[in-house]
Amino acid sequence: MSTATWSDEAIIAKIREIAKTTFGLDLPDSGQPIKDSGLDSMALIDIVMGLEESFGCQLALERLPANPTINDFVALVHASLAEP
Repeated sequence: MSTATWSDEAIIAKIREIAKTTFGLDLPDSGQPIKDSGLDSMALIDIVMGLEESFGCQLALERLPANPTINDFVALVHASLAEP
């Protein structure tokens, strides 16, 4: 699958949807750490699993910084989709 298939906005919308439906939370701005909204490391794994299911990719958690932002997740999805 090509990274051109999914826009940043589509990935961000999916991340926000997962956080809202799973945790009832509205996430901070795309550049702010997601943990600022009260999510812990286990919640971040739930977001990763939701993204993997939604975009049909395998995300490498070790590529995320310790306190990731929505933009970090977007970059991770694009990198995963670009891999053969």
